[in-house]
Amino acid sequence: MAKVIAITNQKGGVGKTTTTVDLGAALSREKKKVLLVDFDPQGNLTSGLGIDRKRPITVLNMIQNEVGEVEYDVHDSITQHQTEEVKVDVLPANKLLVSAESLIATVNDGKELILKNVLSHVDDEYDFILIDCPPSLSMLTINALGAADSVLIPVQPTKYSLDGLADLVKLVIGAQSTYNKNLVFEGIVYTLDTPNQVETRNIKADVEDAYGANIRIHETSIPRLKDISSSPSYGVSVFDIDPDSKGASAYAKLAREVLENG
Repeated sequence: MAKVIAITNQKGGVGKTTTTVDLGAALSREKKKVLLVDFDPQGNLTSGLGIDRKRPITVLNMIQNEVGEVEYDVHDSITQHQTEEVKVDVLPANKLLVSAESLIATVNDGKELILKNVLSHVDDEYDFILIDCPPSLSMLTINALGAADSVLIPVQPTKYSLDGLADLVKLVIGAQSTYNKNLVFEGIVYTLDTPNQVETRNIKADVEDAYGANIRIHETSIPRLKDISSSPSYGVSVFDIDPDSKGASAYAKLAREVLENG
C-alpha cells in the first residue's frame, strides 16, 4: 500500500511542483516505486517532465470515471518518465482539469474522496504517491487531502510566507475532523531558501514560533539554486542535471527524512 503525500501551499511560486518532482525522483533513487499525480490545471508537473499536456487521457478522465460519466482504466492514463538517473510514473494533467471542480460539485456524497477512489485502483502498485496540488484551497486541493496520508507544505521563507498558511492549516485540520481522520502533517519544508540572509532567518523563526510546536519543520531545506530551477526547462529532475549537485543532495536528504518518518 502506497504512502500518499499531498504537496500543497495556496501561495504560488514556492517550489511546490519542483518539490513534487525532485522528491519523487529522490525516492525513486532510494529504490522506491513512485507515482506523481499532477492535480493542477496548469499542468506544470506534466510539462516539466517532458510529457505532452495534450495527451488524450489524463487525471480528468479518471475523475470522470469515478463520477460515472465515462469508463477508463487508470493504467491507461499513467505514463512512465525514465532517464539514466530516475524512473517514476506520472498521472498527467492539463488545463481541462479545471472542469473537474464543477464535475465534483455534482456528487452528493463523498465528493471529497473522488481522487482517493481513483488512486485506490493503483495504490498497491507503488511505495509512494505524491500529489502536486493547485495553488488554491479549491475542491481539487480538498480531494488531494481526502486521498492523502500526509501533507507536505513547501514554504519559501519570505515576508509573505505566513500569508495563507493559517488557512491551509485550518483546511487540513478540518479534513482530519471530517473526511480523512488519518491525515497527518508530513511537515513544512523551506524552499528557495537563502539561509545566510538575516531576513530569511527571522522569517523562519516566525514560522517556527507559529507552527513548530504542532508541525514538523524539516531539518533539510531546499536552497535557491540554478540547477533546481532550470531542470523543468529540460523536462527532467534535478538529478538528471547533476546527481551530485547541491540541489540534488538537498532533495536526497529530504527523501531520507520522509523515509525515516515512515
